[in-house]
Amino acid sequence: MKFEDIHARVGHVPFIAKENARILYDLILRERPARILELGIAHGTATCYMAAALEEAGGGLITAVDLLETAATFQPSAEEQLERTGLSKFARVVRMQTGYTWFLHDEIARRTRDGACEPEYDLCVIDGPKNWTIDGAAFFMADKLLRRGGWMIFDDYDWTYRWDCVEDNIDGITQRSLSREELETPHIREVFELLVRQHPDYGDFLRMERNDWALARKTGGGDKTYTLVYSETTPDLFAKALRKVLRRLRGLTRSLRRG
Repeated sequence: MKFEDIHARVGHVPFIAKENARILYDLILRERPARILELGIAHGTATCYMAAALEEAGGGLITAVDLLETAATFQPSAEEQLERTGLSKFARVVRMQTGYTWFLHDEIARRTRDGACEPEYDLCVIDGPKNWTIDGAAFFMADKLLRRGGWMIFDDYDWTYRWDCVEDNIDGITQRSLSREELETPHIREVFELLVRQHPDYGDFLRMERNDWALARKTGGGDKTYTLVYSETTPDLFAKALRKVLRRLRGLTRSLRRG
């Protein structure tokens, strides 16, 4: 399904801006991931954009994971939106009692043979509680399931608990139990800068300031690059930065083959 067609159907439903949806859609068309893992889905609007890209690309499957209770909280639900757009066959929605970290536990256990976990996914999107403890752990678990060359995407890089001060409880985290530092620090920023960028298997990083996104590619080691895209972010600019990263990877591959 073309981007403008899916945008006309779900673009009015939160929580993904058209610009970010376009970046995600184009990334899938360019990279052609066979298996996508989405952790935190809300209304499933991003799920629908990704499913439309998979249909346009010729196939693939999204495993979209969220809490049981969010099916009633977020209306329309992800299942309803996928059904209405005719894209249900490209996504499997999984509802968990306590969140996606236990889903990751189950996936790692299912994929483990002879003491090692066999990766399954080509792209992982983490967009859930935005909490250091939950999403920091989720990164390390999802990493075990992400194939080499795959992308890890984080939303809400700069979000803090202070932004949602109207609600005392967000995704099981009670704000009054947090310290001032925990309330005012962007947790996803800390996950990305202190865990993802320091991980030896991740070497290419894109930080998109206006979009509030951070992306990392699992290169398997080697040199690290960090690209910061400022307020003039567009899908074309993202594509340019991504092509630069891919050219670098192809050059490294040729060098290894000659060696």
